[in-house]
Amino acid sequence: MSGEHKIEVNQKFELIVEEGPYKGNYLSRVADITADAIKVTVPFVHGEIIPLRLNLDVLMYFTGVQAAYSYRVKIIGREEEGEVPLLVLSRPEEKYRIQRREFFRLEVREKVLYRLLDDSLEPISDFKETHTIDISGGGVKMFINEPVLKATYLELFLQIPGLESTAIISQIVNIFDVEAGLAVGIKFIEIDEFIQEEIISWLFDYQRKLRQKGLL
Repeated sequence: MSGEHKIEVNQKFELIVEEGPYKGNYLSRVADITADAIKVTVPFVHGEIIPLRLNLDVLMYFTGVQAAYSYRVKIIGREEEGEVPLLVLSRPEEKYRIQRREFFRLEVREKVLYRLLDDSLEPISDFKETHTIDISGGGVKMFINEPVLKATYLELFLQIPGLESTAIISQIVNIFDVEAGLAVGIKFIEIDEFIQEEIISWLFDYQRKLRQKGLL
């Protein structure tokens, strides 16, 4: 999703309800697109359908490589695709482009392997293991057990399903004092668009599982 964003079938996104008893962010997927409507999967929490009312204004929030995009739409109907319940949304009336710094970010503790690189991106340390504090499609915040400087390059291997062997070239943009010692804010600088979308998709799924467990 680079450049001008286009809504496509099978894209995952967050359905954002801004008001009412079901206010919140829900994972959904584009099921079909017609000339005057967008059909999406109904959000579930704890295995129960969220009963969003007709004529409710909601946002469709997509994350892309250069930016995120938010579309204002209205719920105009309900349908079923086989046994899958769908919401019928109006075509977007407004679109907002949100810069990379506002990427969807989730607090999550996952193992990560990293090593420091020089300015030529050659290794200058052995691999070490640490844990993330939060993850987004644009970078991570993680604990670190050694003194480092801003702008230092790293090679990361996020230990999340399907990406354990994928190297991500990154750069330190912030250094924090935390209770456990030091933490760094890291920006991904060399990452394939597909890999970035995989991270974002995993974050949405992780958030959904937390909701189902009542942890969000």
